[in-house]
Amino acid sequence: MTEPLIECKELNEDKECKELNEDKECKELNEDKECKELMEDSGCRNTVLDIDLSSFGILEGISETIVSTGFEFPNAAPIGIIRKSGRPFVRLFKGSHTWANVSKEKYLAANVVYDPLLLVRSTFFDLAISEFEFVPAGGRSFPVLKEASAWVVFKCVNIKNTDQALVAELVPVEAGFNEANMKFLPVPNRGFNAVLEATVHATRYQLSRDEKYLEWILHYEELASKCGGEKEKQAMELLYKVLGL
Repeated sequence: MTEPLIECKELNEDKECKELNEDKECKELNEDKECKELMEDSGCRNTVLDIDLSSFGILEGISETIVSTGFEFPNAAPIGIIRKSGRPFVRLFKGSHTWANVSKEKYLAANVVYDPLLLVRSTFFDLAISEFEFVPAGGRSFPVLKEASAWVVFKCVNIKNTDQALVAELVPVEAGFNEANMKFLPVPNRGFNAVLEATVHATRYQLSRDEKYLEWILHYEELASKCGGEKEKQAMELLYKVLGL
């Protein structure tokens, strides 16, 4: 399991890239000190969730989503939503647009997306404003992705800051489906998952220039080509272009 993404558009300064570079094994999740501290917070214990997150694709463990933030200037980047014992959390490393927006506005939206090309584009590029739509949430209009099958807008509470990251409990305030993007029932696809893993290793390679990540990218590219469809192939082509391969 890997933690999502990464605003690698500002790779040299963007600490959120490091978030994607941390493996999110269940074992590591159970040992996560910051999340444990947040779980023990009295405010966290008293939180009542009125929205069934599982119905909107946010499951126990880490759900790989594309998070949108910014009331005025929308931004999107792959981020893993952590859900432990039913309670959702997020960890954002300092230096990214997502971290800056959440620190200022205290809201984010988790977009459930099954488009591998959109995943890669949101990792390395800024999405166009036309790719967002605004929904009422928290008394304001909040940006979500038009291509999302489902979305949940969260208020970030009980925020804890460290030298490197922000950890917050997430309280759902609004959720919805995009019926136009739910014509087909999504099923596990190794090709899509391969693009996700290749993207993880691509950000690691950009940070470290370690050749071992190129080997992993090649491995997942072969899997994406074998098990994925046209969009998975396009996503890998874009990833290779970004890396200059």
